[in-house]
Amino acid sequence: MIKNYGLKFDIQKPEDYIFGANLPMEEINPSGDWSEFLPVKEFQNLNNIETYACVTFTILNCIEILIKKQYGIEKNYSERFLAAISGTKEGGNSPQTVAEFLRKIGVVPQELWPFDVEINTFEKFYSSVSPKLYELAKEFNNEWEFKHEYVPTNHEAISKALKCSPLLISVPAWFERDGKYYRPEGFTDNHATTMIKERKEEFSRVFDSYDSPHIKDIEWGVLPMVIKRFYIKKKDIQEKKVWWLEIFINLFLFLKDIFSSIIRTIWRY
Repeated sequence: MIKNYGLKFDIQKPEDYIFGANLPMEEINPSGDWSEFLPVKEFQNLNNIETYACVTFTILNCIEILIKKQYGIEKNYSERFLAAISGTKEGGNSPQTVAEFLRKIGVVPQELWPFDVEINTFEKFYSSVSPKLYELAKEFNNEWEFKHEYVPTNHEAISKALKCSPLLISVPAWFERDGKYYRPEGFTDNHATTMIKERKEEFSRVFDSYDSPHIKDIEWGVLPMVIKRFYIKKKDIQEKKVWWLEIFINLFLFLKDIFSSIIRTIWRY
């Protein structure tokens, strides 16, 4: 029997964005190869715990890769936090749900809510998140503008989308033959993973959160059942706030000096 590594399928709604409807068609990486921007490898089944959090690991991998490519910044966000607040549990979660929780609530750095050797049970992984962490998670949305959309499940759309971001794709995990992974007849995808490269007519390459090897090549004919692309841009709101605050303070001090001078003049007469 095929295992469930944590992917649930969304029921797409009319308001859900499809490729090109919501995000700029900016080719951030014209080669479509994200291999040199990979984040630190993290396992969703660390300590032999099945967290069912492949969707969360994949989305954060995509975001961390995009940030590294665009800004040269190494980020490591907490999968444990995002999985918990988005309602991931046994059976997993859907890409739309997790992405929307990230967009609306944010996420904290890995060091604030880590998944390490001390988190050795399913219950510890999904332990209650403190209100303080929810407050700290807002810093993600203060710093970044984050968006996401579905991509049609055909090679042409995948190739275009892969130039804009690494992709969340669904796969049947994991069946191997001749060094590549495939979908047995009749199987439904059960796992989300990060697509980072393709070689036309040969393979799609993924950076995976599960079993070793973490780099896997999927047979070209295996089209995902669901695909998401992502967009992230650094905000300059904080800089603007500081700039306006500085103007306000200087204006206040200027007016204060004028007002004081007028009062002193009136007082003398």
